[in-house]
Amino acid sequence: MADNNIFRLENVKVWFPVQEGFFKKTVGHVKAVDDVTINVKRNETLGIVGESGCGKKTLGKAMMLLEKITGGHVYYNDDGTERDITTFNKDEVFQFRKKVQMIFQDPYSAMNPMKKIYTEMEEPLIIHGYKDRAEREAIMEEALKLVNIPVDYLFKYPHEFSGGQRQRVCIARAMEINPKVLVCDEAVSALDVSIQAQVLNLMKDIQKEKDLTYVFIAHDLSVVQYMSDRILVMYLGKAVEMADSKELYDNTLHPYTVSLLSAIPVPVIDREKNRIILKGDVPSPINKPSGCPFHKRCDKCMKICEEVEPELKDVDGKGHFVACHLYD
Repeated sequence: MADNNIFRLENVKVWFPVQEGFFKKTVGHVKAVDDVTINVKRNETLGIVGESGCGKKTLGKAMMLLEKITGGHVYYNDDGTERDITTFNKDEVFQFRKKVQMIFQDPYSAMNPMKKIYTEMEEPLIIHGYKDRAEREAIMEEALKLVNIPVDYLFKYPHEFSGGQRQRVCIARAMEINPKVLVCDEAVSALDVSIQAQVLNLMKDIQKEKDLTYVFIAHDLSVVQYMSDRILVMYLGKAVEMADSKELYDNTLHPYTVSLLSAIPVPVIDREKNRIILKGDVPSPINKPSGCPFHKRCDKCMKICEEVEPELKDVDGKGHFVACHLYD
């Protein structure tokens, strides 16, 4: 089963220091990602969901070494051999970046408004050693055709594109050097619903054609359900539940996931929805509560929840993981 994992994360932590005073003394840490252990299977789409500030975006960046990892290990398996990317030197990181690319949330800010699309797409190829101009142009044209953008659009500026077109250009740029993994950070959240559907279907087609693995980070639970093979739910830097997409939606276990899914809008006017409103606010990631991080907002809280932090366990032996004392 290890050979089927393209990523394997063990006890990953990403903490940001909180500094005060003239001498910038560290008085605490923001625990954005706190002891997360998960795996990403080859050619699957792993959706990551949770409230704002839960650490899902930071986890995605940690998998690309865009954020410094405070503790734990991130293993990448491209050729049958797992390697810990946290031990990579500068040259190894450069080679790793050819295989793992990221699509950012805002397609407009992801491109330089002063440069034409030609320059935006040519620059990564130059950096990665494509010296022949004709070869670079052929690769750029092929990438644009992949996302249904006319080739002559290379000579336009970003402001001349619609939001959906800009996002497709960003996908094309990420695909130029034939990566194995795409980390998609809210890749369609800035787009209209009709455009979202086009981009999502395009991404599914590209995944099948190129045998890609997606790490799909999003707030929209309907989009995540449509895109994902498995879903990871995070809360306050912790992984609280992970399962196959259908299993998670049909047999939700963690009280936080239940409340999260209850927030999905129902497209039927006369149908009532059992909306669960959580009490209180999300605790501070600097001073986390003892025990289960969700216990202060949970209506099923027990004494053990206040004292002992639950472990992420496979509760059915079929890959449905949950971190909750209700299932001990």
